[in-house]
Amino acid sequence: MIGRTLTNVAVACVTAFFIAGPACGQDISDAQNKLLAKRAAEADAFRKLAETVNGVRVNSQTHVRDFVTESDVIQADLDSFVRGARLGHPRYYDDGVCEIDAEVTVAKLITTLKEIHTRHYKGNSIKGTDFEQIRQTIQKDIIKVTGMGDPRPDLPPGLPEGVEDVITQLPSQPTKLSVPAIWKTVAPQARLMAMRAARVDAMRRLLERIKGLRLTSDTLVRDFITEYDEISTRADGIVIGASEVRTYLHNDELIVDVTMEVPVSKVITTLQQLHASHYHGSRVTSTDITDVKKSIQKKVFRATGSGVPPPQFVQQAVQAGYRMPDWVSTSIRATGRGTDPAIDTPQGRLKAARAAELDAKRNLAEQVYGLRIDANTLVRDFVTEYDEVLAQVDAVLVGAAADPPVFEAGIAKVTVVLPAANVWRVVNQQSLIIRRR
Repeated sequence: MIGRTLTNVAVACVTAFFIAGPACGQDISDAQNKLLAKRAAEADAFRKLAETVNGVRVNSQTHVRDFVTESDVIQADLDSFVRGARLGHPRYYDDGVCEIDAEVTVAKLITTLKEIHTRHYKGNSIKGTDFEQIRQTIQKDIIKVTGMGDPRPDLPPGLPEGVEDVITQLPSQPTKLSVPAIWKTVAPQARLMAMRAARVDAMRRLLERIKGLRLTSDTLVRDFITEYDEISTRADGIVIGASEVRTYLHNDELIVDVTMEVPVSKVITTLQQLHASHYHGSRVTSTDITDVKKSIQKKVFRATGSGVPPPQFVQQAVQAGYRMPDWVSTSIRATGRGTDPAIDTPQGRLKAARAAELDAKRNLAEQVYGLRIDANTLVRDFVTEYDEVLAQVDAVLVGAAADPPVFEAGIAKVTVVLPAANVWRVVNQQSLIIRRR
């Protein structure tokens, strides 16, 4: 993919083809492919921008993702903000790939978060003034990402709500879904095993999404789960029965994304059952759990996970010319520990668990930054040289899923898990973008 030659074909010319017939010396297939690639690149840009914004640190313990997941209304407003991002002009390459930049100003992001906080935030852990600290976290005035797209009719998962309506619309045509060429270099078993790994990751992310919901002004679902061991050990039951709704095979690497969803009604019912059977405190009432459903606008919770084939299949792809490090097929785990003077109380256990999760994610970051991209480069070297890559890698780290805490001898222990494929997707795609400059 190195050394692609940029073709100077305007989007207006491509669009005009469908209106006025063969123009600019292009045939139907060429024009159609450009529209498909442009649409995919726009979608990828919006997805990356949303992920990067969610990974922005608000204060020492909170990221935008934590703020957003507390309420569907907050999520909807932030999605609207991302959809309003400014898109640059498309850049087309000889291999059919399209690139498009998307950007928002840090000032506008801060203003928007403050407005959302004033209108919708019900908690007391984040103050409106906390968002001003974002200026210290992000040294630049603009958050900018680059989306990449191949000519394909299906869109990547994890898009902000409503993006499908604002990206390039395609002329009416039959949708043809096919297995990308790279996946034809490995046995079907490789695809099935990658999908299985993606489902596991999706379930973890789905549980994390639910754990971020706010129950009371000072309690999240994760706090309710953490407070008692009986609830913590049964937390996975919240997403049991989730259904698979979408599978997306990447064109340029052996990574598959699987989207899972679970009905909101089932989640609420399970939480009520856990509360009735195992909860002994007074911080959360059954009414609090019931009221959560009233504040959720969607009928389902949805999350997307990533997976890759086992190493022996990845090696086959390497021999076919697609180079991926051995660590891509692994899951990166890191454990953190924390305590609190009042750890014998429910509130102390919550504080200790939060401290342990923060410690685990710091340890996870050290592992990720120490991964080797090639013989001479670590992920740490790569992100240090390019700020835009650092922001996206940080966003991936923030999204790592946490296992239920374990309490032993006055110490909370939390393990976080991150599929290495999520890191590789960012590093690989950004390296391709950088090489073209």
